[in-house]
This record gives sequence, structure tokens and C-alpha cells, in this order.
Amino acid sequence: MTTRHPRFFKRLRRNASGASAAEFALVLPILTVLLFGAVDVSGLAWAQMQVGAAARAGATYALTHEYDVTAITSAVTGATGFPVTAGDISQAAGCPNDESGITLVEDAAIPCPDSGEAPGEYVTVNADGTYNTIFGWPGLPESVDLSARSQVRIS
Repeated sequence: MTTRHPRFFKRLRRNASGASAAEFALVLPILTVLLFGAVDVSGLAWAQMQVGAAARAGATYALTHEYDVTAITSAVTGATGFPVTAGDISQAAGCPNDESGITLVEDAAIPCPDSGEAPGEYVTVNADGTYNTIFGWPGLPESVDLSARSQVRIS
């Protein structure tokens, strides 16, 4: 009997039929967490794109129609299937600026310092939304507040 056991142990050492199943069982929880994390992160990215699209829809409405806060608000809230609320919507005179984009001015009668042209009328549309995570993550919030801003020159 003593000669039979060493052969059994040698054969057992060479047998790897259950090794891949054991390795898969060790890696599966990690892969599952990564998959669920990717689903939540991609959902967050999609939601941010929807909020941005809603802000752009409001600015586009102001550009193609007129400055009407009620109509722009409707354009923002109806732009996507994602629940978005219209934030601050404002109209102001401003001058183009290479550094910051637009410099708002108080008196539209004073020409812009860089170009000498009359200031243009700009509409700024803000949109807000909230993304609720699909899975609960320890240490992370269950919802994320999203916002987007779009600005367009209407004249």
C-alpha cells in the first residue's frame, strides 16, 4: 500500500481539471463589480449628455425664435426623455472675449473694446438633472446632481 500512495499523489498533482473553475470562482466577484460599475458610470455619462442636450435645446430655441422664458423652459424640459429642469435663463448684452468667451456689459450703447462693434445680446440657459445610481455603492452617494450651461448670441 505504501507504493500506491505516491503514484496517486503524483497523478493528483498533474491533474488540473478543476483549476480553471476555481480560478473563475475567484475572479467572478471582481468582474461582476467591474461590470456593475461600468453600467453605473455609463448611465451617469448618458445622463450628463441628456442634461447638456436640454440646455442646448433651450439656447437653440432662443436663437431661432425669441427670448421667451416660458417657451425656453418648455424647450429645456421637453428636449429629452431624461427628467431635466430649467435653471436660470437670462439675457444680457456682452462682447466677445478671447480669454473667457463673453464679457457681459452693463451699457449696450458702449462699443466693445476689442472690436469696436456694438455689444450683442446673449441668452444663457442652465439645465439641471439628477442621476440616481442603479446599484448602491458603499461610501458613494446614491444620486448625483448634474448641470449644464449653454450660451448663444441672438443678435
